[in-house]
This record gives sequence, C-alpha cells and structure tokens, in this order.
Amino acid sequence: MKSATPDWLSLKYHLGGFVPKIQETRVLFRHRPYYFPDFVARALTFLQSDEARSMGFEYDPKHLLPCKWKCSDESVFQVDLTLHAYTGLNPFDKGRIGGFYNEGALSAAVHHGPINIDFGGSHVGYIPGPAGGYFGRIWRPQQKACSTDCGHLLSVITPFTELYRDACENILIYSPTGDKVIASIPNEYLQPIWSSHRIKLLLNLEALTAGEVEYLDEYSYTHTSIARSLFNVSTQFLDSLDQESLRQYWTNEPTPIGVNLAPRFFDIYDSEAELDEQGLPQSRLLLYMKYIVASQYSPPALKAAIVNTNIEHNRLSDAVRSPQYAPYSFASFTGIFIDMYNEKYNNYINLFQPIAITIKPRGRTRQIELLPEDITEIFDRQKPAQPVFKLPGLAQPDPEKILDLFTYEPGEYSEKEPVRPF
Repeated sequence: MKSATPDWLSLKYHLGGFVPKIQETRVLFRHRPYYFPDFVARALTFLQSDEARSMGFEYDPKHLLPCKWKCSDESVFQVDLTLHAYTGLNPFDKGRIGGFYNEGALSAAVHHGPINIDFGGSHVGYIPGPAGGYFGRIWRPQQKACSTDCGHLLSVITPFTELYRDACENILIYSPTGDKVIASIPNEYLQPIWSSHRIKLLLNLEALTAGEVEYLDEYSYTHTSIARSLFNVSTQFLDSLDQESLRQYWTNEPTPIGVNLAPRFFDIYDSEAELDEQGLPQSRLLLYMKYIVASQYSPPALKAAIVNTNIEHNRLSDAVRSPQYAPYSFASFTGIFIDMYNEKYNNYINLFQPIAITIKPRGRTRQIELLPEDITEIFDRQKPAQPVFKLPGLAQPDPEKILDLFTYEPGEYSEKEPVRPF
C-alpha cells in the first residue's frame, strides 16, 4: 500500500490544493453580534458620516435602494421589515434560498436605484441555552417543533459531518507494547474503492502515519482484521496533541482519535459532485468541507454559514468591480444572520455578526474594505438612526437584553439539541 492517499485524489480535492482562507470563528466572535435593527440603524448613520464621505461615498436618499441577499426563510424576514422601516423603501432582493447571491439581480438593482446598499449573508438557527446554546436548528411555532435552519446548508453538510464523526469514533490509537503508538484504521478511509458511499473520507497517511506495522506471527498486535489496517503513528501527529490526549493514546486500550483528526490529516469529498469546466466542484462550499466538519472552535452549521458568506460576498464584490457598474455606488454590509425564536415577542429575532463592509464610490471599480475589527470600532461610536416609521411586525426590544440571550463563545457550544428551547 502506498504511504500517501492524496495520490488517489483528483487535483480538485488534493490536500495541498490552495483555497483562500476564511476568517476564524474565534476572531469573528471576539465581539458579540448586533441586534440586526440596531446594526442597520448604525449603518445608516455611518453612511452619512464624514468618515464615509472621506471614502468617496455620497449618501443621497433620493437615489437610495436598500437591497438584501439572503435566504428566503421566514426566520430571517425581520431583515426585510427592518430595511423597510429604517429607509421607508421596499428592499430589493438579490438573494436566493441558501444565502446565495443572485448574479442576475445586480443589473436590475442599479436600474431601480443608482446607490445600492446591500445587507447580505447566510443564516443559521440558534437556540439559546447552557454550554453556548445550539446552532443549526430553530423553533418553528407553526410546527410546534424544532427544525433545521438553514435547511439548505444543513442538507449539504450533514452527510460530511456524519462521516467525519464516524471516522473520529472508529480510527483507534493505542500503544500495545508501550514503546510506540499505532493506529488501527478502517480500510474505507485509506482507499476510495473500499467505500461504497458517495461521500468519501481519505486520510493523509504521510502526515498521520510513519509506515505500516510489520506483520509478525508471534505478536498478535500486528495481526490485522478483515476490515482494518495497522500503521505506526507519526511524530507529526503526536506533536500536535495536548498532554491529556497523549496519555490516552499511550496505553494498550484502543482510544478513538476524536477531534484530534484535524484538517491537515484528512480529505473529504463528494465523489459524484457536479464539476465546472475547470474540473472544480460547482459548489465551492465543497472545497472547504474538511474545515467545516473539523472546526475546533465552531459547530459545523455556523462554520458552513461563515464559509458560504465569504464565497458569496466575493462573488458579489467581483461583479461590482465590472466596468459596467462604475457609474453606480455600492455599500455592502456582509455578515452572518443568526436567527432565534423568542417566545416573549412570539416572533423570530435576527442577530448579525459582521464580516466585512465594502464601499465602492461612483466612478470607481475597486472597493474600500473594512475588517471586522474596524467595523466594531466604528459602529460602537455611531448614534443609531431612527426608523422612518414603525412596523407592527418589527419587535423593538432593548438590544442588550436580546444579546444577553446569545451565550456562544468560540469553542463553547452544545452538541445536544434541546427538545424545546423555552
């Protein structure tokens, strides 16, 4: 058997293949998210400030068009209500189910208004609770039950997540002789033909192991079972471990590898994914799947929303740079919509964790970008604008009381779904 499984992988999924980095969850959530109506109120104040004017942005309410690109789920409808209430205008839709940017909407949007203000991103359900709460599901009052949110992203990542967790439980590490550590690995994680499933996980044996265990008649620990292979564990893997994991592995009791199966030690891919003319998956989300399922600081549902938002924001920004849009102004506020159902208000509540603000003034093709650290510093000193009018369906609670319900911190979250969040 070869010592490195990447040789079996198509270039599109190769472990060493370059993909742009996505912001770390621990950086994005260094500060709490905003209550979305409060964020919009501060965004409008910012766009009318000397700071925005110094970037070349000219705020003109007569030519303004509020836009949103997001999923059409009812749990994020507070976004539509907020933009209507604070601008007095009906928001223009640039999004599709799943939080995807709709390319065909851009030319129509500038026809409706030469100054586009975009609020967009993927969304993820959040159920408040102990241990940081639970991501990926939300209470549905119509069904009287919890269900997935966003359903599209969850349907994409769930088979990958399940396979990764299976690998974490079934790759076993131990030290039968006390002088070296070995790994017992199911064969389906070593070569694609051993797995009959569409989603495949392959280990990077060069990084994880230091060669196969030699078969010796007189030593039973070298004898393999029908569905497993034995490998010596590499020092590269052992050096990546904390002391507690090392103690567990350095015993004669086989121990699951668990979350120590980090992205650099495996690849995971859809063997039947639709490819584009470059041979890459049409869904760019698939290129980041191992970082989603094995994220140390983020539940997969939240990580998927972060990755998808980055991909779609770049698609929108790239389109805006086209010379045909040079005569128009764009202010794009991109982030993660976090949805909660609040029983007190008998309605969905939307939080917003900003990832980027890009400003493209009229007459230019390149944008000015503000990073998350800049956004927090700038927005926290903005005085929130007042809504043009109040809507009956738009709850107006104290933002601080709403944010007190959000207890998540990177690395702190529940894996156990609550039956009912109240």
